[in-house]
Amino acid sequence: MRKIIKPFRYILSKLKILIVNAITKIRQNIRIQLLTTFILCAFLGLLLARATVPFLGNINTTPTIDYSAGMEQINFQAQRSADLAVSENSIDALQQMIEAENVKMEMKQSALKVLVTDERGKILYKTKQAEEEQIDLHNKIRHVMDFAINNRIYNYDIPQVEDSRQEFIAFYPLTIEDKDLYLFVSGIPKGVVITKTAEGPIPALIGIAFFTFSFFYITKRKMKQIEALAKGVKEIAKGDLSYRIEKKGIDEIALLTENVNHMAEAIMTNIEMERRIEKQKNELITNVSHDLRTPLTSIMGYLRLLRDERYDTKEQYDEYLKIAFSKSEQLKNLIDDLFEYTKLTNESIILGQQEVCINELLDQLIEELIPQAEENHRTFNKNFSEERIFATVDSEKIVRVFDNLLMNAIKYSTGDGEIFVSLEKKEGNVQICVANESNEFTSEELMSLFDRFYKKDQSRTSVAEGSGLGLAIAKSIVELHGGKIDAKYTEGMLQFNIELPVTA
Repeated sequence: MRKIIKPFRYILSKLKILIVNAITKIRQNIRIQLLTTFILCAFLGLLLARATVPFLGNINTTPTIDYSAGMEQINFQAQRSADLAVSENSIDALQQMIEAENVKMEMKQSALKVLVTDERGKILYKTKQAEEEQIDLHNKIRHVMDFAINNRIYNYDIPQVEDSRQEFIAFYPLTIEDKDLYLFVSGIPKGVVITKTAEGPIPALIGIAFFTFSFFYITKRKMKQIEALAKGVKEIAKGDLSYRIEKKGIDEIALLTENVNHMAEAIMTNIEMERRIEKQKNELITNVSHDLRTPLTSIMGYLRLLRDERYDTKEQYDEYLKIAFSKSEQLKNLIDDLFEYTKLTNESIILGQQEVCINELLDQLIEELIPQAEENHRTFNKNFSEERIFATVDSEKIVRVFDNLLMNAIKYSTGDGEIFVSLEKKEGNVQICVANESNEFTSEELMSLFDRFYKKDQSRTSVAEGSGLGLAIAKSIVELHGGKIDAKYTEGMLQFNIELPVTA
């Protein structure tokens, strides 16, 4: 039983898939939808028009009489008698037909007139109602042929009208006992009254009206979608970029609606980005002006003291000069950092990449920073992978990233001053982590760490603690290499995590 049912299930499943695919295709293509709707509405309109014909269509009726069946009956009797006489090669069959018709006449029934002539037109046998003794054979045959051609007795679809009621003659040539004879059978055919109807225009008008109404009703939804799309485009054109058009369906109109919404979203995003860039530019000018003015003011103040010789001892003179030089160095570092950040944010920058062993690069940098770490009572705790990890990077810029992170850790570590540095290869990337004990950071402060000129205490009275561009520069360099950098604060530890793609 299962073997019998299984093929049917397979066929039904395939049929279901075909139907679902067909419906999906129709829903995705508005031209197919319109064509399907047109065909369906036209078909329903035609059905309705045909259904109303019996009630509204038979307005003009014309009664007529059809004699074709009676003619065919006379012709059939004549043909049967002729075939029988020829097959028996005897005149008896014709005589029997004549006698039968004579009996009908005596009983006052409808009888046929039968004539049998020789080839000269002399009547040899006839029924009682026939009075002719001699006929013009050629004229008789011509009359029979004209009547047959003009009245088309074998076409039952063409009824004979009332004025065509006349004697019908069937003619058959015979050869019996080596004699050429001619059989003429004539009579008035029986008629059948039929009614010819002429359909009026009302059913057709009803069908057209139904087609028009149903087509407009079914396509009403699509027209509303088009109107909604036009309204949405108009609102967006007015400047309301937050306006979104409701998407319905999966056809071309829905796709166009989705594209218009994406366009509005992209334009709004670009405008917001331009506003943000403009705001950042203004903030940059403000911050740069403030951070440049602060050390410059100090430099000018100490130089003015030296110019006016407002110092008491040589030691005080040297102190003023040292401070002015220190402020000049800080000012130079700020300008250098600003120039570096501006250069890194330029999209046309080209990295001088080469394959580098990250283990050796980071280890060498830590060794160089040990004196500064010891000066600030800091120590490094390294946890490197034994595997040599290679990456294709711009070594000079990557060193700048590691140097910024390590120097921040040296300057701002708290507690016992231990700085943890780890390196490992994971999931096709090299991961570097620099962590140190630190004061608490909120989530908002962590998100702002990589912003330009950001300082945790927001103080800009001195550049001694840095320009505020170091982490922003580090982030730009890492992203230029296709990597990621982020900061986390957990259990009193501030962690900077860098992820770079390794060499395949």
